[in-house]
Amino acid sequence: MVNEIVTDEQRKRIKEFQSLYYALNARPDTITKLFFNKVILEMSDILTLEDMIKEKLALHYQEGQFGKTSVTVTTNKHKVYEFDDIELFRVHNWNSSESIEGIVLTWDFYIVISGYENPQRHKLTVKLSSGLRPEEVINLIFSGKLEDVQSIEAQQATIVAQMDFIDNLLGQEFLNIVENWVNLLQAHSEKNKFILLLKRFRKYVAYYMNYLLFFLTLATLLIGFNMMMRQLEVAVISEFTIQQFNNCVNYIVISAIICYIILHIGRNAANKVFRRLVEYGEDFIFNITKEDQNRYKKTQQQETKSVVVVFVHLAFSIILNVTCGVIASIMFSKL
Repeated sequence: MVNEIVTDEQRKRIKEFQSLYYALNARPDTITKLFFNKVILEMSDILTLEDMIKEKLALHYQEGQFGKTSVTVTTNKHKVYEFDDIELFRVHNWNSSESIEGIVLTWDFYIVISGYENPQRHKLTVKLSSGLRPEEVINLIFSGKLEDVQSIEAQQATIVAQMDFIDNLLGQEFLNIVENWVNLLQAHSEKNKFILLLKRFRKYVAYYMNYLLFFLTLATLLIGFNMMMRQLEVAVISEFTIQQFNNCVNYIVISAIICYIILHIGRNAANKVFRRLVEYGEDFIFNITKEDQNRYKKTQQQETKSVVVVFVHLAFSIILNVTCGVIASIMFSKL
């Protein structure tokens, strides 16, 4: 690469050009608004937002100063569709086996602002997505990059509206339009509040299911071993008979096997419940393509099944823990 030397005369011309450019065009500012609403997004919703934006722009447009709308769609098969007009997006054949992962809507337009000779460029970008999946959040956390960790919250938002503006009041007005539109979107059916509470503390729920029964079983077996030793009435090891020694060894081996089985069952149950809780409520879904509709039905069925699975495992775990605790208490009282 050849390094070019910029002369003083060239620097002077560059500054003059910059001065002239900023005299005609202002430097834009940017504001961003995040929305975490869990909604169902259909084609009609996007067309409604387009109409709301156009209605607002009609108050500011001058003849010959119209801008353009563009749409970018990404699918689960890593395909990207770009449309230079909202109408092309609408008439596209969406009866495909692909589900939509994200949509970016962009309105690029010019508005006359007092104090500037030329109409000033404004840009509204609305990003619609399901947010980061749990595994993507983990990857960002373990990347070790501070900027990645700080971007997690923004990327978890289901709807992001960003406005590049010259007039602050105008920029806020467009973001308010997006906010009003978000409030009109169809929300998912109300979630089970108890399951959402468990989801919040899912790590401790998993610990409870994984270890509590194991420790209660271990305590019960130790109490049982002490009861057996008391019944043998052996003061020193040398007084053990071969049969008594065999009984002790058999008890210890069987106890170890029981503890291993309990720990293994608890771990599997904890993992199953943890996965169900992680997935529960993560259902921001596009309902545009044929696959989107299938995915929506599948998600509804999956959530109903998740509630049943969590309740059954928790109930079974509580019953086992209470039963084991009662047995241990009775045995301990007889020592």
